[in-house]
Amino acid sequence: MGGSIRDWLVALLVLAAVVFGIYWFAVRDAVKPASPPPVIETPVEPAPKVDLEEPEEPVLPPVPEPAEPAEPPRKLPALNDSDKEARDDIISLSSDGTLAKWIVPDEVVRKWVAAVNTATKGELMHKNRPFTNLEGAIAVKDLETRTDGARVYVLSQENYQRYDQPVRLFAMVDSDHAVKLYQFWYPRLKQAYGELGLKNKNFHAAVMAAIDQVLAAPEIEGPIKLVRPTVYYKFEDEKLEKLPGLHKLMIRIGPDNAARVKETLKELKEKLEQLPSN
Repeated sequence: MGGSIRDWLVALLVLAAVVFGIYWFAVRDAVKPASPPPVIETPVEPAPKVDLEEPEEPVLPPVPEPAEPAEPPRKLPALNDSDKEARDDIISLSSDGTLAKWIVPDEVVRKWVAAVNTATKGELMHKNRPFTNLEGAIAVKDLETRTDGARVYVLSQENYQRYDQPVRLFAMVDSDHAVKLYQFWYPRLKQAYGELGLKNKNFHAAVMAAIDQVLAAPEIEGPIKLVRPTVYYKFEDEKLEKLPGLHKLMIRIGPDNAARVKETLKELKEKLEQLPSN
């Protein structure tokens, strides 16, 4: 019995030691800190470079200028109130305004219409002209004495030069601008033409006929001989003396000036022919 108890105690102690050992190792493993997880290095991107300089201002599209309001259409003045505007328009045909000294300030439309009507017959107006008279007297040179005692003269170069300025101004007129003004004023030109009491007449046709009269003026070669039986000079050649006044004027201004006038009128006529006749 004694041996059995001793063996039992020994067995009990061994069992307790084993249990204690198992418990000790289990607790030790439980409280043992776990191994830290492996550190995975993540590449760090470099911080963006900061530009310390001031950024450039963005280029903006230009701001459009406000459009100016369109001018209202020009109103045609009444015939009785048209003098200033009509005269200003005629003067505008010369770039430097030099025409101002040649254009009368009153009854402008009516006087030009009357002058055109007279020119259709090849004649000139001697009263109520729409332009001022040329200053100075006719310039001649004494040529010879005829067998009947009459003195014979010739038109001098100085006489032709008297017409240089008005002819130059006329030749410099912008024909396109002139036609536009003609179209604008045509209702008043037509009205003034009607006041002349002409029946079945067309002012545009009258303008074309007046131009044709100027273009039909003869071109004379050689010196232009004159005689002076009274106060006024006359052409020695009776054929020239019988010409209409407009043709004689074209002779008096000289061949060079006459050629310039005709050239300008041909250009103007070509453009006027494209307008409707009314």
